[in-house]
Amino acid sequence: MVTPVWQVVGYQNSGKTAFILSMVSYLKSIGVHTAVLKHHGHGGTPDPAVMKDSDKYFKAGADAALVEGEGVIHLQGRMEENFLSKSLAILMAFETDVILLEGYKKEPYPKIVMIRKEADLSLLEEVTNCQAVILWPGVALRDRIIHLNLPIFSLGDNQRIFEWMVDELGINH
Repeated sequence: MVTPVWQVVGYQNSGKTAFILSMVSYLKSIGVHTAVLKHHGHGGTPDPAVMKDSDKYFKAGADAALVEGEGVIHLQGRMEENFLSKSLAILMAFETDVILLEGYKKEPYPKIVMIRKEADLSLLEEVTNCQAVILWPGVALRDRIIHLNLPIFSLGDNQRIFEWMVDELGINH
């Protein structure tokens, strides 16, 4: 069975990370195993917080460096192409119930779109495979997106959103 992949997309500071953190915690509480892949969309490469031997190997030019301790791994790698597909292939090895992507707006996977302000509604015209919309308080113009025939949730209504997603994934818990 192929692990389902779902995306949470939105413009910067729309709450994607906080939402995914809450979702992962909820899914874990009901026994659903998750993996998360975040797109580093701010330019440049992610900078490891602490310089360890694996980081030194990577900075020295290794294409991949992995360190493992008590079943926990830290992996860094360089890829010339197909970044997302190769990263997903790595995450598939963990045999989780779902993989969550933060970002990667242009990819074709099912999406939950986070809208922080009315100007962000244009994102709904840019992305494909939108499955649900989460609106921040104060975002009006709900009628602009009603025609999309999608579930519309309010930010902070996480329990309802998570239960909806578990149903969409067809996960028994």
